[in-house]
Amino acid sequence: MQKNRQRDRSYHNVKKVIACVLSLVFFIMAVAVPAHAEEKQVEATPSRIPLSKLEETIDAYVASYEKYTAAVSVVAVKDGETIVNKAYGYADIENQRKADTSTVFEWASISKLLVYTSVMQLVEQGKLDLQTDIREYLPEGFFKKLKYDEPITLLNLMHHNAGWEDQTATEVYYYDESEDYDLGETLCKNEPKQIYKPNSFVGYSNYGVGLGGYIVELVSGQPYYEYVNQHIFEPLHMNDTTVHPTGQDRPDLVQRRNEVEGYTKDLKRIPENRVYVTFYPTGAAIGTAEDLGKFLAALMPVDGSHVLFTKRDTLDEMLSTSLYYDGTSTPRFAHGFVEMEYGVPTLMHEGNLKGFSSKVVFDPASKFGMVVMTNIAFEEIYYYGLISKIFGNSTYVNSVTSEGGGYFQSARRPAARFTDLFRQLDITKFSKAELSSLYNVVEHNGVIEKISYTPYMDYLPVSNLKVNLIVISLIPAALAIIFSICALVGYLLRMLLNKLHKRGNPRTNFDKYHLAIHFAGVLLLINLFIILSRLPSYPAYSSLRINLMFNLFYILLAVGYLGLLIYKLRKSSYSKKQKMMYILSGISAFILAAFVVGWHLYV
Repeated sequence: MQKNRQRDRSYHNVKKVIACVLSLVFFIMAVAVPAHAEEKQVEATPSRIPLSKLEETIDAYVASYEKYTAAVSVVAVKDGETIVNKAYGYADIENQRKADTSTVFEWASISKLLVYTSVMQLVEQGKLDLQTDIREYLPEGFFKKLKYDEPITLLNLMHHNAGWEDQTATEVYYYDESEDYDLGETLCKNEPKQIYKPNSFVGYSNYGVGLGGYIVELVSGQPYYEYVNQHIFEPLHMNDTTVHPTGQDRPDLVQRRNEVEGYTKDLKRIPENRVYVTFYPTGAAIGTAEDLGKFLAALMPVDGSHVLFTKRDTLDEMLSTSLYYDGTSTPRFAHGFVEMEYGVPTLMHEGNLKGFSSKVVFDPASKFGMVVMTNIAFEEIYYYGLISKIFGNSTYVNSVTSEGGGYFQSARRPAARFTDLFRQLDITKFSKAELSSLYNVVEHNGVIEKISYTPYMDYLPVSNLKVNLIVISLIPAALAIIFSICALVGYLLRMLLNKLHKRGNPRTNFDKYHLAIHFAGVLLLINLFIILSRLPSYPAYSSLRINLMFNLFYILLAVGYLGLLIYKLRKSSYSKKQKMMYILSGISAFILAAFVVGWHLYV
């Protein structure tokens, strides 16, 4: 009996202990679960800024950079809803016209997302195939300058790796809104050379995306801008946006756009900042940041809806990786959308036009995204700084075995255009440490084959020999220019001294040609500086034609001078000193003419 009582007492004690432990567990769970639930309720940006403080954070950021700001419009979208829609600063500083949420900005290259979306809509309908050679969709014989037989697909257009040379800003932009550019004729007339095999290198191509827009036109049977109006803008109620080449379908928007001025980073007004894009699907859209936010929200539907497509799977496919960095599993493009690793994986696209910068970034997983639009050319404070503050910093680390780095040049370059010289001078030297921080480095056996300096472009190695040859080509041209200047100044001084001392001027009948070629050489130098100084302002090609024609005139003048020199030296008797000067002048003219021809600095 005693044993039974002890056993009962022990059992009772164990039950009490168990009850106490369970009570403690339940108490901890009761306390922890609400705390955890409360934590889950605090939604935040990818950089962990609570969404409840997002607007306050943006306000404070803009205030801290107010003196560097013209106008900036910021839209934030979360779970399909606009949670921030604010504008700051001045659309027109000189007239103190403030920006507001109805201010119309340039989309610039963000317009390309409309091409990619339109293509995917037609893919969904079975009218286009991403892997088919685009020549099957284009008129027969459309291309005249293809170098390679490999097919060019719609994916190549989306990835900017069809292999075309770059075109100059003077060919991409124009200024007269009354000019009527047929998209197909414009693309055919301005076909660039194919300088790389398709799929070899990424080199940002406005021409390629323009082709994508033209294919949408051909397959849909509608002008591209009408297709976008009907299938994107109208379903999303984007009532304050147009992608018409000159906006003539929406004169009200054009008027609002013309109330906005474009500025440099130091807030100097850029003259003629309203430009039109020759291959207009690549960058002609204008509209409010709020409307761009609607497009962004449609890319991140929350309830299974998919306004842009019949099937949700098509949207998922469009936003899935379609190109990785070479030799890696790092995403690069999702059917034209750039994949960027900030604090979280994001999709994004940037846009720059004369006096305007824009950017859209979004995280499909959390359904959070932002739009930033400014009227500042190549802006960085908001374009990069604010985006990094909200999304976190982007970091890339490469293991580079190559020693010493080297020289590199963008794959996005002209091959035989008058800007070739200026692009060749844009060769960049990267150290090993700098290479390790780029997006991607492709190397074999310690030899670098290419690097990805930005997602939009690969850079190719340039040998020391080529760098030296470029320098060598500049040295004789510089010496020839110096000789022309000295000869011209010396000749004029002799004339002045002879006149002051009332001495006869011992001239020969060849002196006028000698004087003319040196005068033309000095003008050539001035002309090249004018061309170089105007390129950053995106001049129309027609406005530079007279400059390029003068360079062609110089070539003809140099050839004429050399021919005349050979004839005169055989027929006339000059002193050794005179002959030497005339011959040196001929050599100088030949060098400068060869320089102009070699670098395609003529029409």
